Amino acid sequence: MEKIIKRISNILSLAVVFCLSAVFYFNFKGFAYVDGQLVLMQQIAEASPKKGIAVVGPRDIRITATDKYAIGSENAPWTLYEYSSLGCPHCADFHLDVLPKLIHDYVDSGYMRVIFVHFPLDKKSMKAAMLANCMSYDDNHDFVRELFDYQRSWWLDESDERLLQFAAEHGMSYDESQICIHNHAVAQDIVSDRQQALTKFHINGTPALVVTGSDGTEIIQGIPRYSTLKDYFDRRFGIVQTEE
Repeated sequence: MEKIIKRISNILSLAVVFCLSAVFYFNFKGFAYVDGQLVLMQQIAEASPKKGIAVVGPRDIRITATDKYAIGSENAPWTLYEYSSLGCPHCADFHLDVLPKLIHDYVDSGYMRVIFVHFPLDKKSMKAAMLANCMSYDDNHDFVRELFDYQRSWWLDESDERLLQFAAEHGMSYDESQICIHNHAVAQDIVSDRQQALTKFHINGTPALVVTGSDGTEIIQGIPRYSTLKDYFDRRFGIVQTEE
């Protein structure tokens, strides 16, 4: 009898582990219900039409992400939405190394506007995103850049102390930070943006770029090297490169 009980206990333990793993996997990968079947969103994205490094997205869709922290002219013909998680190392590489080049080449010249959209992949990144969205324009950009620059120091901190310290350095008191990270409306805005990215653009990882304009919507998942990315934008924007 004792052996039977132990065997049943082991089976139940494995079942619990399996269920928890499934929840974790579904949550981070994203699934959609298509024609009566549960389909991994990555499979949907792979089945979509492609234009080079980009996947063609829905043409007539209004992206709900706020533009109050946008970089560049609101009259720019194209908008780049940068979907990132503040705790993601690849997002840090893009934001610190690639984005400044894109701003120099396309934002400063009026071709494009950039809007950062939070796509948190963990609880700590969610809190960081909420704090960023409670800040002023200048503090927001400086805060996001610093969090990426010193990512390991706050993301690996078991407490929120280091994260709140960064917020304080950008003008947010401890009490203000506490109010912010417990603000349901701020959290809901971030969750809604993330859900739209999952369901409408089939984004299931970060970083990801959504580029919209009068010629439609295209999605780039993962970041190629800058020369490849530049070729894409030059083609998309009709920029002719001349030999020096």
